[in-house]
Amino acid sequence: MTKPLLKISIGIGLITAVVILLYEFTNLLLVYHYFKYEYYLAGIAIAALVTGVILTNRYHQQQTADLTNSNPLEILTAKELHILELIASGKSNKEIASANYIEISTVKTHINNMFFKLNVKNRKDAAKIYHQYLENQKSTLSPPARI
Repeated sequence: MTKPLLKISIGIGLITAVVILLYEFTNLLLVYHYFKYEYYLAGIAIAALVTGVILTNRYHQQQTADLTNSNPLEILTAKELHILELIASGKSNKEIASANYIEISTVKTHINNMFFKLNVKNRKDAAKIYHQYLENQKSTLSPPARI
């Protein structure tokens, strides 16, 4: 079992235990005389739903952080990477479409997918990430300095 999955399992177990304890506590206070059993079930279902949403968001944020720490261009498809290269070289959507023999709407779709994956809002930011990647590649491939 992986570490994040173990944390999620423990979190769900603890939250379930707290919900059960709260239910039993309400039984001790004789609150159940005032409410129907269905209301308790609805409350437990809502608590489980909220717990699932919170844990999913935390897990998704952790996965996103892991992806951003690694090479962000690894998550792009080959076509998206090629289009990013063309964007970084200053090509317009129309020029990219004609160079790849595809429709402009297809280029826009690839660009929107790229923006989502790279978590950027415009072409300039996407090109900046691409150029940073190229600089990192150059620095890792350069020969070691002589002493």
